[in-house]
Amino acid sequence: MKLKSLSAIFLLFAIGPAIRAAEVVLVKEGVAASVLVVGAEVMAPNKKKSRSASLSEREAETQRQRLRESVLDLARVLGKMSGAEIEIVHAAPAAGDRRLPVFIGAPAEKKFGVPGTKMRGKQGYRVVAAPSGVGLLGESDLATSYAIYEVLDRLGCRWYLPGEMGEVIPQKKTVTLPPMDESLTPGTLSRGIWYADDAYRRRNRMGGLLLSAAHALEINNYITKEQFAAHPEWQALVGGKRVTSRICWASEEAAAAVAEGILRSLDARPVPTISLSPEDGTKFCECEACKALDPGDWDPTMRTVSITDRYIRFCNLIAERVTKKYPEVLFGFLAYVQYTRPPTRETLHPNLVPQIAPITHCRAHTMLQKDCPSRPIIRSIVEGWRRRAKHLSYYNYMFHIAEVAVPYPMIRQMSEELPILYENGVDLWQPETMANFESVLPGFWLTIRMAWFPKAKPDEVLDEFFANFYSAAAAAMRKYWMLFDDAWTSVPEHAGCGFGYGKRFPPEFMKRARAAMDDALAACRTDPEKQRVTMQDESLKQFELFMKLREDLFGAKFATIGADAARYLERQKALSEQYAAQYAFGKAKWAPETIAGRYFKSFFLQAYDDAARIAKDFEMISPSLRAWRFAVDKEKKGESLGWHTPEFDDTAWKTTDPCLDTWFSLGLDSYYGAMFYRSVVKAPAIPAGKKVFLWISSTDGEAKVFVNGRHLPWVNEKGEKKEAFSGFCTPASFDITDAIQPDAGNQITIVGTHAFINELGTGGLIGPVLVYREK
Repeated sequence: MKLKSLSAIFLLFAIGPAIRAAEVVLVKEGVAASVLVVGAEVMAPNKKKSRSASLSEREAETQRQRLRESVLDLARVLGKMSGAEIEIVHAAPAAGDRRLPVFIGAPAEKKFGVPGTKMRGKQGYRVVAAPSGVGLLGESDLATSYAIYEVLDRLGCRWYLPGEMGEVIPQKKTVTLPPMDESLTPGTLSRGIWYADDAYRRRNRMGGLLLSAAHALEINNYITKEQFAAHPEWQALVGGKRVTSRICWASEEAAAAVAEGILRSLDARPVPTISLSPEDGTKFCECEACKALDPGDWDPTMRTVSITDRYIRFCNLIAERVTKKYPEVLFGFLAYVQYTRPPTRETLHPNLVPQIAPITHCRAHTMLQKDCPSRPIIRSIVEGWRRRAKHLSYYNYMFHIAEVAVPYPMIRQMSEELPILYENGVDLWQPETMANFESVLPGFWLTIRMAWFPKAKPDEVLDEFFANFYSAAAAAMRKYWMLFDDAWTSVPEHAGCGFGYGKRFPPEFMKRARAAMDDALAACRTDPEKQRVTMQDESLKQFELFMKLREDLFGAKFATIGADAARYLERQKALSEQYAAQYAFGKAKWAPETIAGRYFKSFFLQAYDDAARIAKDFEMISPSLRAWRFAVDKEKKGESLGWHTPEFDDTAWKTTDPCLDTWFSLGLDSYYGAMFYRSVVKAPAIPAGKKVFLWISSTDGEAKVFVNGRHLPWVNEKGEKKEAFSGFCTPASFDITDAIQPDAGNQITIVGTHAFINELGTGGLIGPVLVYREK
């Protein structure tokens, strides 16, 4: 869609007190000068749902309802804008009725003719404003809805946030349109968001071409159990065994069987799109035939050879068979994990649509920041897929991984990356989002807006957002959001979850963020401004509590840590209810404790609860151990070289603070081996008969402990001894009573690992260590 600059649109459609002679009048001085004319069938109540209805029938009913709600919205918004009451009728005004007819849908097509543009998914629409009437029509009910919101958009109406809080409607007693006859299409084939209400999606013209790309290949049972049993060679070889949970992509017979299964499914119930994405996970066929199909393209984020070519060959075989009977069906698939990178040999069948999902790449920085080890790679991935695919979908992750409550504006990232994506032919914007508008609002709005207007200038979109949404508090709120945005993009930390927050958001930063928020609160003049800023203030208060918990853990200040953790969860739940209409603070059916609360429980709560236990029942006899010397043990010779002994000279080793540094920030994101950590703790006199423990607050992978050169096993609740502790983000206590020396410096060695492939970028110690004893 060709886009005039946003400021130009406002100038073109701004309504002053006087009406220019050529303008088409909808409302004059608060009195309706127009009437909406739409077919009675459009405005009918919802039809009763039928299980026998086809997908196309269900989709048609959904879009009819969407058009009905759009018509109601047009009448409501014009009334809210001007104070006039806009009537909806099913026939043109009678002779003598001087109100201008606004024809919608079929009446508009009868009056003015069909749109002059078409688009896949029937998304072409037409807007006519003439002395004889206004026409709003499209190739479909969906497209006619687009035409209605085209008019409202040009009149300055915006919906920045779900719910009434996000609505911005200009106030004007006289509403006019300039004469026009424009046939238009959206700037992309499809636009989406996961968590928002139907009204928000409708008003921001989301939807479009249907594309299925979810993890579904195996679970749809295109190959039956009986077929797998008869043809074990179709099963993937994983860990030396044939498994039915994966398919051997080298097998042409297996591809043919999948295609026949899809054809049976389409014969029974035709659909416009089929997903070929395999089930989630990173284990795929290891047979020699599959390996022979891999050209050797190395994926640095997965530390393995890309398997995209074997996968695309498999998908091509399926598409070739199915499209002989169903030539229009589209096959969506995620470009994901080991098959994220584009193929180097295979060319895609034209009905295959890759959906790039860069899950293993940094989410803090941008494609243009060359000092980031993984984000810039995405650009070459997009460019590579563009050269091989007719259509391209982008599945951006619009939340910080595994910790979604942090303010995460995505301003610079999306401002720099969206133009690159659209220049490279991305025509389906289908991000993964959470119910976290409070944390990603500027980035959400920028991506939603540019999905419709791909050639828009990001700065202009953001200028309008801050001015319209925050009004008197715009400058202060822009400062607040940019503080966080700069922290994300300028700090050389790339890990997921909250493990890099100590470095990214130190106490001095939090003070600046609080000062900016206080300035914004003081700048508010109207109730809407106060409501919008207050939501962000609640978000900051919650994050302040989150960071207090981190700092208390780092500093061994455990007196209130358990109560504060419980308060965090209670407050998150309460805020999710308070701001449910805004889809903020993580309310979701699958996460009763909220999305943020679920991540909090998974990654942090165990350490906080265990710290509270120590504070209540034991006595800490050391400060938090944060200064460690470290060395990687790639050759697995650390123990034989005596790296765990007191006499070993570690002065040449580098230092790290596990509370601040992640393995990603240490440049070890691709290392999956052992690291030796060494530190010294001075223990006071120990009362006779009292046990002493070494406490590790959190670790990634295993932790093996030596004290003064002596290996100390970890003992589980059953009394079973283990050489090392293993438990991701789980605290562990080691009984070191027999090894520690009172009134002396004690050498502590911990061997940590990064045992699992994950997108967090963590490894080894991911929190403080301390020593405590029985009271």
